[in-house]
Amino acid sequence: MDYLDKLIRLAQVRGEINIRCQFQGNWRVSYDERADSKGIFHLIEDGECWLTLGEMRFHLKQGDIFFLPQNRPHLMQHSTEKTDLLALNKMWQGAFEVHQIGQGTPNLKMFCGAFYYQKNALLTASLPPYLHLNLNDTPIHPLIRLFLQEAAQQESGNQSVIDALANVLFIYILRHALSVGLIEQGILFALQDKRLNAVLMKLLQSPEQDWHVERLAELASMSRSNFIRVFQQQVGMSPGKFLTKVRLDLAAFLLKQTQQSILSIALDVGYQSEAHFSKAFKLAYTLSPSQYRKL
Repeated sequence: MDYLDKLIRLAQVRGEINIRCQFQGNWRVSYDERADSKGIFHLIEDGECWLTLGEMRFHLKQGDIFFLPQNRPHLMQHSTEKTDLLALNKMWQGAFEVHQIGQGTPNLKMFCGAFYYQKNALLTASLPPYLHLNLNDTPIHPLIRLFLQEAAQQESGNQSVIDALANVLFIYILRHALSVGLIEQGILFALQDKRLNAVLMKLLQSPEQDWHVERLAELASMSRSNFIRVFQQQVGMSPGKFLTKVRLDLAAFLLKQTQQSILSIALDVGYQSEAHFSKAFKLAYTLSPSQYRKL
């Protein structure tokens, strides 16, 4: 399992695409939700529009995707001209909740979806406030064509196929963002550093081992003090805090996805006792392991 697979697993990423927008005229829509454990994206199927995020304004056109990893309030509108907020007409059509504004042929067709993940996951904490990508002529474009083809049909299993494609879309977005240098912080950024890559991979793949700073510094071919400084600078936390985070995120995944006992999970992620593990887990998640498992 490579580092991206591992981080996605630890973040417990789940995608869905369930809204299709068909807007006509001079429209404006506000998205006011805030959520640290949910990211949303807008995929422009046809037409163009403007998106305002804080003081920034973005022109979106066919083939664009705008992804907010930590969902933040934003505004979307037909043009830069100020207009009133308009009410949405909502109805279900196949696998999608269709949002309509105006009559006649829409001048904007857009899909909206969400990615859900563990709050404060290492993966999502390393993403920038937004990613604005054009998917035309990229490896993601065939995936988008497949999604649009599936969306146009109303066959059994539509929703499962579309949501599965959303999960794949998440990976492709991250790959593309990394390839064009849009990731500039956190674990994804640090993994591109040749000095830290081997260390981070070891910690991600085998967090249960009894790691010491001296051993990690040796893996990085750096002095102890220089290793701690570079690690903190690149990852945003100390090696010890990072190891604890990986252990507890893995424990959270095992609590949700397996029937292992809490003691077995504690031992698997590197804790010597259930009591020590439970205390650390509750400090991080504000819930005991058994309470977290029941959510």
